[in-house]
Amino acid sequence: MGRKAQSELVGFAIIVIIVSIIILIFISLSLQNKPEAVQSYKTESFVQSALQYTTTCQENGHYDSYLDLIELCSRNGLCDNGTEACKVLDSTSENLVNSSWHAGSEFPVKGYDFSINYGGKDLVNIERGNRTSQSKGSNQVFSGNLQITFEAYY
Repeated sequence: MGRKAQSELVGFAIIVIIVSIIILIFISLSLQNKPEAVQSYKTESFVQSALQYTTTCQENGHYDSYLDLIELCSRNGLCDNGTEACKVLDSTSENLVNSSWHAGSEFPVKGYDFSINYGGKDLVNIERGNRTSQSKGSNQVFSGNLQITFEAYY
């Protein structure tokens, strides 16, 4: 009876070792994968509301929305007062993002990246704070080859 018990004990030990190795493999794989940006309704809502924002750039007597300003900048256009649309877009983007998203070690949001690309041309690129492994973001593509990306790091 002693040998049979020893054989069963050895078999049980082998099964425990195999299960332990499999668990270690799963843990190591999960730690190696970099977390990708999680879609966030807050970042998506921010981008959508920013597109409706009325800017200080007048074109043909009316104030342009943020979306209209992006299109005017992509054409290297000017506002009615002679200011370059891209300069107004830069300052408006800075104001919108900085006033809406406070980033830093003392805030829940540690940093963010905001960019606008139109037809393969980078129009705006704002980076603030620190990038962390946890992020929530939005990558929205619109007609006319407009792509707006916003990623907040927590």
